[in-house]
Amino acid sequence: MNSVVKFVKSSAVYFLGSVMTKVISFFLLPLYTNYISTADFGYYDLSISYINVLVPVICMEIWSGIMRYMFDFEAKEQKYHAIFNGIVIFSGSVVLYALIGVVLGLVFDINMLFFIFLYGFFSMLQNIYSYTVRGLGYNASFAISGILGSLINSLSNIVMILCFGMRLNSLYIALILGLAFQVIFMECRVQLFRHLSFRMFDWQMIKRMIRFSLPLCFNSAFFWFLSSYNRVGISNTLGLEANGLYSVAAKFTYVLGLVSNCFSMAWQEMVYSMGNEKENKSKLYTTASNYYIKFLMYGMVLLVPAVSIIFPYMIGPEYRDAYSLVPLYLFATVESIYSVFLGNIFGAEKKTGVIFYSTLAAAAANVSLFHLLVGRLGVQAANISLSIGFFVIIMIRLILLNRSIAIQLDYKMIIFTTILFIGMCWVYAINIWWVSGLAILIAGCIALFAFKDFLKQALQFAKTKLKKS
Repeated sequence: MNSVVKFVKSSAVYFLGSVMTKVISFFLLPLYTNYISTADFGYYDLSISYINVLVPVICMEIWSGIMRYMFDFEAKEQKYHAIFNGIVIFSGSVVLYALIGVVLGLVFDINMLFFIFLYGFFSMLQNIYSYTVRGLGYNASFAISGILGSLINSLSNIVMILCFGMRLNSLYIALILGLAFQVIFMECRVQLFRHLSFRMFDWQMIKRMIRFSLPLCFNSAFFWFLSSYNRVGISNTLGLEANGLYSVAAKFTYVLGLVSNCFSMAWQEMVYSMGNEKENKSKLYTTASNYYIKFLMYGMVLLVPAVSIIFPYMIGPEYRDAYSLVPLYLFATVESIYSVFLGNIFGAEKKTGVIFYSTLAAAAANVSLFHLLVGRLGVQAANISLSIGFFVIIMIRLILLNRSIAIQLDYKMIIFTTILFIGMCWVYAINIWWVSGLAILIAGCIALFAFKDFLKQALQFAKTKLKKS
């Protein structure tokens, strides 16, 4: 019960931070789509996707290793041993990253290379601080840093685009300012380096952390081929303008990620903290999986008609063709979120090899299907190959997980919500605002009925807490 209560509290904190961060970013879409060309936005998105694969590979995603090994200790002072030894590994990664940046600058003429390099550097620091701060229990500080960082990012973009007439460079500069502020805020809050000492150096722990993180490093590389390669494929085959459309369609998944991201972070903490326990895992994973899938599916069902209503008011004329890409991208996003949910379970069990192999198979399916379909279907091929790729990764992880820990999924619920989603896609296609509004009302009533038991328990829990207070 203590784990569940902690999970709910962590989710609530992350929810507040996630809501503010995602909402602020989402409502900048009119600014981007009216002032930034599709080609520039496509280049920005493509460069960020390259950095997002390079950074975790170079760093071996050591922040996940730091957080996992922090939960092997009870006392906060002992947790700093895991942090220090993880930072030792991270320091080598920073040197390697700097060398790669210098070589690229000397050999190639890359547009905005300096800003792209700075984004990668601050992204590395932000990841280290985010995971260590969460591992130390400063969840509120992490959430607040995200909100303030997002505000700085957004306000900087508004000022630079509207007041100074900046375009592509403003996107990078604002992003860097937001990340830098997050790092500074979290350091001021936890004063991390005051608690670290060279006496904490532990070669055996470093080796264990590398063994844990190395499969995650390869997983990050192949996960990029699963989640982001299609952006490269679109840019190379259909042009940067097409990738700009695809990127804008992806922004509408922010709303779905709004809540799921906070649950995912809270879930990661919960399963990492339970990693050494042996009992009740099957029941916990079954219950959590079914609730998570139900939440994701109903969230997607509600979002599809909602997007059809708000799309014309959020998107500039140059980006109108992105409309048809949204529903299937939402479906792929749901699969992606659940695959990460399953991956956190294997991370808690320290079976990171399974995460890597399943991602490798899914990435191969995505890349091959994309190139097979893109000539016939255009940008929509990216959504289809992405959906099938994530389906592959989910199936592999469920099969392997059930060999050691049985999970019983509610397949009736999954089939019903899938049929409901198909119906909402038809509503989306006809694009009549009052039909979409009626669909939202009907889907909302169905969702409330589906979650009636959960809502009753939540109300009962709240009443109990109020009586005690």
